Parts: sequence; structure tokens; C-alpha cells
Amino acid sequence: MRDLELTTLAEEMWAITRDLFKFLQCRDRDAKTACGLSVAQCYSLEAIGTQGQLTLNELADSLYITPSTASRTIEELVRKELVERRQDPEDRRAVSLTLTAQGQALFEALRQHLIERQRGILEQIDPGSRQDVLTALQKLFQAVKDPACCAVPLVWKPSLAGEHGQDSQDKSVRPQRSSRRVPKRTTTS
Repeated sequence: MRDLELTTLAEEMWAITRDLFKFLQCRDRDAKTACGLSVAQCYSLEAIGTQGQLTLNELADSLYITPSTASRTIEELVRKELVERRQDPEDRRAVSLTLTAQGQALFEALRQHLIERQRGILEQIDPGSRQDVLTALQKLFQAVKDPACCAVPLVWKPSLAGEHGQDSQDKSVRPQRSSRRVPKRTTTS
């Protein structure tokens, strides 16, 4: 494929994914926060509910946040009696996070609600194309989580003079690479 064609496709992909993800995040945010939780709390509830049990560091890794941010979020879920913390008897520093009965019930209700929404989306797609759409989304996810895909530096050329009257120079900002590993996602056939 010619470079120009690839650039044109990249522009189209950027526009589609930007709008799609923004729409889905807002739509799901409205559903999640209707139960009185913040989006971060809902993501934490979902992560623990999906895995059954996580340590604080595993939760932070799965949500791409710092352990201190995860800890503050979990503190609220514990206060709301949705999550329970248990110390590992062999390693007192390790804390296991599980859902309480109330947390499990909320997780199941949210999960079912969001699956029904996805079902509604799939109903809008030709039955013969549904699996192709899911395969394409899985391939997109695999490509995005590859660290090499986003290792493109941002080049910014401000039009105004820099501080102290000096001419501005080309600024190249390299994205920070997280030391966190990307959690494996399971695929469904």
C-alpha cells in the first residue's frame, strides 16, 4: 500500500476511533454512574468481579493506573461495602481484593446491562458480518497494545516566540512509556 493511502486510512481510523470511543465512554459512563459510583469505582468493581480476586497492584496494572490511585478508589468501595480487603496470611504486605455479596450483585447487574447494550449494537450489524467486526476489534486491540505502535514522538512547533524573547525551537515530546505490562485479554470464539 502506498504511503499516501496508509496516511489517508490512518486519518480515517483516527476520526472513527476517536468518535466511537468517546461515544461509548460517555454512554457507558452514564449507565455506570447511575448506580452512585464514579467511573473509576465501576472499572475497579468490574476488574475485581471479572477476575474474582485481585491484589492492589494487579488492579492498578489492569486499569493502567498507579497503585496509590487504585488504593484511593478501593477505599471508597470498601466504605460503600462493595469490596472487601483481606491480608494474605503468608505475606502481610499483600492485600487481596474481592467483592462483597452486595458488590457481586451490583457487578452482575452492570455486566448484564452492558452486555444487553452490546447485543443491541450487534443487532444493528448484518449477521454475516458480526464475527468479522469482533475479529477486527480484537486485531485493533492487539495492535494498539503493542508498545511499538505508539512510539511516535510528538513534534510541535509553537508559532510564538519562546520565553524571554528567544525564538522557539522545534519541540519533540516523546510519550512516556509505562513500565506496566499490558494485561492479557481473552478472546472469544
